[in-house]
Parts: sequence; structure tokens; C-alpha cells
Amino acid sequence: MDKRPRHFDGVESSEQLAFIDELQALGLSSTINLPELVVVGDQSAGKSSVLQAITEVSFPVKDGTCTRFPIQISFRQTSAAKELPIKATIVPGRQSEDDGALIARMRDFTVERKELTTDVIKDIIEEATECIFGAHQAGRRVSLSDATLRIERSGPNEMHWTIIDLPGLIRGDKKKQNEVLNGANGNGPTDTSMRMNAAVASELAREYLENDRNIVLVVIDDVDVERLRIFELMEEIPGLEKRCIGVLNKCDRKQEGSDEWMVKLLQNDLSTVPHLDHGWFGLRNRVPNEAHITDADRDDRESAEFLKKDWQDVAKNRTGIQALMSYVDKERRAQIQSGIPHIVTEIRQKLRECESDLNRMGEARDSPKSQRHFAFQFCNEMQRMAEATLRGQYQVVPSQDPRIMLRYEVQRRLDRFYDDMADTDKMPLPFSDFERDLELLSYTGPDPSAWDEFVMSAPGLYAEIYKEAKISEGCSLPGTIHPDVEEKIFRKQSIHWEDIARRFVDDVKDLVKNCYDVLIRIAIPNSKVRLEVSRLMIKTLEDWHKHADTALSELLEDNQSRPLITRSPKLLEDTIRADQNRGEILLGRRSRGASTDHDQNDDVNGSLEADGDHPRFISTILSQVLFVRARLQSYYMIALHRFIDNVAMQVVERHILGPRCPMLTISVETFAKLDDEELNAITAEDESDARIRARLERLRSRYTEALKRWERLRVL
Repeated sequence: MDKRPRHFDGVESSEQLAFIDELQALGLSSTINLPELVVVGDQSAGKSSVLQAITEVSFPVKDGTCTRFPIQISFRQTSAAKELPIKATIVPGRQSEDDGALIARMRDFTVERKELTTDVIKDIIEEATECIFGAHQAGRRVSLSDATLRIERSGPNEMHWTIIDLPGLIRGDKKKQNEVLNGANGNGPTDTSMRMNAAVASELAREYLENDRNIVLVVIDDVDVERLRIFELMEEIPGLEKRCIGVLNKCDRKQEGSDEWMVKLLQNDLSTVPHLDHGWFGLRNRVPNEAHITDADRDDRESAEFLKKDWQDVAKNRTGIQALMSYVDKERRAQIQSGIPHIVTEIRQKLRECESDLNRMGEARDSPKSQRHFAFQFCNEMQRMAEATLRGQYQVVPSQDPRIMLRYEVQRRLDRFYDDMADTDKMPLPFSDFERDLELLSYTGPDPSAWDEFVMSAPGLYAEIYKEAKISEGCSLPGTIHPDVEEKIFRKQSIHWEDIARRFVDDVKDLVKNCYDVLIRIAIPNSKVRLEVSRLMIKTLEDWHKHADTALSELLEDNQSRPLITRSPKLLEDTIRADQNRGEILLGRRSRGASTDHDQNDDVNGSLEADGDHPRFISTILSQVLFVRARLQSYYMIALHRFIDNVAMQVVERHILGPRCPMLTISVETFAKLDDEELNAITAEDESDARIRARLERLRSRYTEALKRWERLRVL
């Protein structure tokens, strides 16, 4: 059994093939796509027979356990012969990598034998089945796994060669496939198990087929596309046809009229079969009564079969195991040679990520000192990222999540807050154009006494001022409007500020919380620690909400209860300008200067000749209404911008984004106050942490060893 397969005679060993084989032995196929030769096909298509022809190892083809998990056959060339050259191990797949029970069983699974006979393979498969699936469980439905049984044969006369046999895909008519895969009429446990196993087999095949570094041997014994699940997968995976080599098995079992489509298939001239860039090869299947003939006899019978007249139109380099493996060997070497640089780069990147994750986890947290050090580490990281987001230095945060752009998002929301506050459509008593209002009033007629009636009856701000002035008329001197009128109107005009401001503040708090969620996941990858830290910060978050809401409430209360006060000179300037417009438009003359209460009375008592002998004048109450309206507009704009600035500075900057900001409260000062018992409850490692650390350390060891072997290969 120490002789290399005859169809490899004259093919020299390759160190690159050995390197890929070593990576597979290290178990890197669970995290890195390695180039492999994969045999895939529907159930009963003769995959085991093809595998036997390729490897010259007799598989127990009638044993159903062969299809329950991938089987990897590896031949390794060593410098010296071993007493036990056959070694079987189990490598977890991507799905089973985190199965703690399986990992524990795998540690003790190693089978070593002197030779690789049919009985030995059968025993190995049975032991591997028990290891992978554990003790038999009644009612087990899924009987397939992505854990790979690796059978290795080594010796000085071997050559580096690896091939993977996948569980067979479900076959049958299209209706039956759909019933099984979709669950139609599958109410019983048998149908349910078949459906689940069919789905697992398809997903397992898809995982290997989607690896664009793999070369795939597609084994069929029938061209009926409607019955072959493998053809469906080929249509679902883009670009798969470029990596597939077709194998038509059982060419010696032609039925009536079947020889024509077989010949056409080998000539790559059959429209009902998906096109394969590498075309198709024909093999002669080893029939059941030939199970004990030698491999040389099997090759002789195959050669005799393809010398028959039936195959004279098929190219000789498209028939027989020798032709197939020569082509496969050439393609596989080319694939490996072009792919190794990319694989090494990927290994280095994975190693950096692994080390980064381990560094973030820190040393094992089994003592108060290590736990406190771990807490200080993630606190410093949180502070660093929080300061960056608050200053707009987003490049400091190792994330592309748009939620970390906190300062940018807050500014955008502040701009929208300003637009909402300045929107006159949202005012209960909006302002109209003062000059246009005066012109409209002057057009009502030559009799100024009609102006009062017009203003009093027209709905809107003027009528509201007029009404409030009449209500307060008994509490003020004749010819004046009580100061409370201005306050009452302003309160009504600004009552909507509260809803807009509270929505704005709530939105900013949501932006902060979203950013906080991203940063804490980066600073504390461990979900258990993150949960405990979040529990610790609940009271802090409640206080943060409370202080922000209280600060806003104080501003809103001041707006509704404090006197109308401003030191802005704009109020006086706007009032003077409004009085000048009033005199020019209504009285037909320019005012003499800054208006005062005495000036207004002069305006009222003064007159100009208009429309002949009829004087034009403004009544005292109308003059005061216009005066209050002008002052209100000026003060409203001053108060509006003052309120917006106060919300932005006092509420947002001081309270929401200030020292109480959730991202800043996860600090060294907070955790330094905890005693050892409290800190242990938050930062101590649990079983999940231990598994993650063990997995990362295992991966780091694999990647490091892989790079060492690559460095040795480079100097050869």
C-alpha cells in the first residue's frame, strides 16, 4: 500500500501541494478558503466508485455512513516510513467549529493503522460517526455534519494529493425533490428527517462549491436534468461552471439508445446539460462482482471498454482515469500556484485580527488585578472614541457605522430644529407683512374711524391684540395698553416652542444612545461584560435623561413666565422704523423722529389735509395696537434666536453632550470606586469567555504555524 497511484507515475511532487495539505491538516479550512479537489454528485451517481478509481482505495460503497459527513483522503510524502502510516482525525467545519461537545470528543479521536483496507476504512468511518454525532439519540432528525473526517496515508513513496468526498445530494423526479425540500406531504418523522437532511446536504455542497479556489468533479450517471440536484446548484452559483470538471460515470452500462447522448456529452455537445469550461470525462464503473479485482485489472477493463467502436468519436484524452487525473493534476497545480500568495496574505490578515481580538480581551480575568486592568483598558478605549466622536474626528473610531458621526448628525438635527422653530406656519398667531398691512388699512376708505372697526373685526394678530387691550383697558391709563397684553400675546405665539424643542432634544438623545451602542460594542466585545456594564450605568443614564429634560423645562418655563426683557438694541431700532412706516403710509407724511408715547399722541392729535377738508388721524387705541404689534415682531425674533441658542448650548452641549454624556461616563473614575466583589461580578470571565479565548488562541497558533511553514517553503 505504500506505492503511489499508477495514474500519477512520472508526476513529480510539489512543495506547494504539501504546503496546502499542511494548512488543511492544521484545520485552516474552517476559516480560510483553501484550494481543494471536491467530488460532488447526486445519490447513487457512483461518487464512491470514482473516488476509489482516483485514490485506489477501496471504499465500503454499500455503507450509508460514508455520506453523513465530508471525507478527506490525503496522501503525504514523508522522508521516512512510519510504523503506522494510516492516521485518521476529525477537523470541525464552519458550523461545527463552535460545538463545544464535538470539540471535546474530537480531542481524543485519533485512529492509526498499518494499511488502508476496505475493512479499516469501514471501522474508521464508524468510529468517526460515533465521535461526530455522539451517542445515539432517539428521534434524531439531522444525521449530517460539516465536520470532516481526514484520513491520511503517509510514506516516502507517496505524493501529496488530497480529495474530498461530500455527502450525496437528493435525487429523483422534480416533484419528489420539491416535496422533500419544501416539506410537502412531509408530516411524519421520516419525511421530516429526509427534508432536513436534504437541506443540510445541499448547504454543505453549496459551501464547498462557492469556494472559488476549489476544483469540483461533478459526477453523474444520467443526463436527465430534471432529476439531478447538482445541476440546480450549478445554476444557482455564478461562475461555478469555470471550476467544474464533468465526470460521466458508468459508461459501460449503456442502455438502449443511451450511447448517443453519452458520446455527445463527452464531446461537450449536449444542450440539456449545463456548459462546463473544462468539459466532460468518461469512466468505466467497477461493477459489484468486480469488487475484489486489482486496480490494474480495473484499468485494463476500462481501456478495453473505450477501445470499442461505440467510443471511436470521443477524443482519447477524454476517457479513462488516467486522462482524467492528468487533466485534474495540471489544473490543480495551476490553481494552487496562482492562489498561494493570496492565501498567505489572508492568513496574515486573519492573524492580525485574531491578535487584535485577544489584545482586546486582555489577559485571563481570574484575579482582581487582571479584572481591574481589563476594566481600565475598555474605559480608556471608550473615552478615546467618545472624545473623537464629540469632536468630529471619526477616523479615530475603528468602525464604518454611520452612527458614530455624532457631531455631524447633531448639527444636522440642530439645523432642522432651527427651520422648525422659524416656520411661521406653525405659529398660533403668525406675523404678516407690517407695511403691506398698513397699506391695506389705508385703502379701506378716507374715514380713519373705519380703521378701528376693520382691525377689530379682522381675524388674526391685530384682532387678538385689540381684544386683549380692551380686556385690560380698565387697568391702564387712558390712551395706553396694559403691559400684560404684550406678554399674553407673546405666550400664545410661542406656545408651540415646547413641542418642537422636546422632539429635538429627544432626537439628539437618541443620536447619542445610538453612537453609545456602537462604541460600547467596540470597546467591550464581550456580551456578558457589556451587559453588566450597561446595568451598572442604568442610574447614570437615568440621571442624564433627567438633567437634560430639567434643563429644557427650565428654559421653557422661563419663556412662559419671565418678563419680556432684552438688552438688544434691535428692538428699539425695529420699533422706530415701524412707527416711521406707520406715519408715512397711514398719515401721508414722514414721522419727525424716534417715536415715544408723546410722539404717538401728537400723531393722533395732529392731522393733515387729505381729500379736501377731511383730516386723517389715528385713534389712540389703533395707534397702540400697531405699536404693540411692531414691538412683538421684533421681540419675538430676538427671543426665538435666544431660545434656540439656549437649547443648543445649555441643554445639548452642557447636559446631553457634556460630562454626563453616556459615552463619557464609562470612565476609570467610575470603575475605580468599585470594590473587588463588584468588579468581579462585572468583568470576571464565564464559560463563553473561556471558549472564545481558547478558540482565538487555537486560531492564532494555527495561523502562526502556517506562516512558519510558508517561510520554510520560501527558502527551498
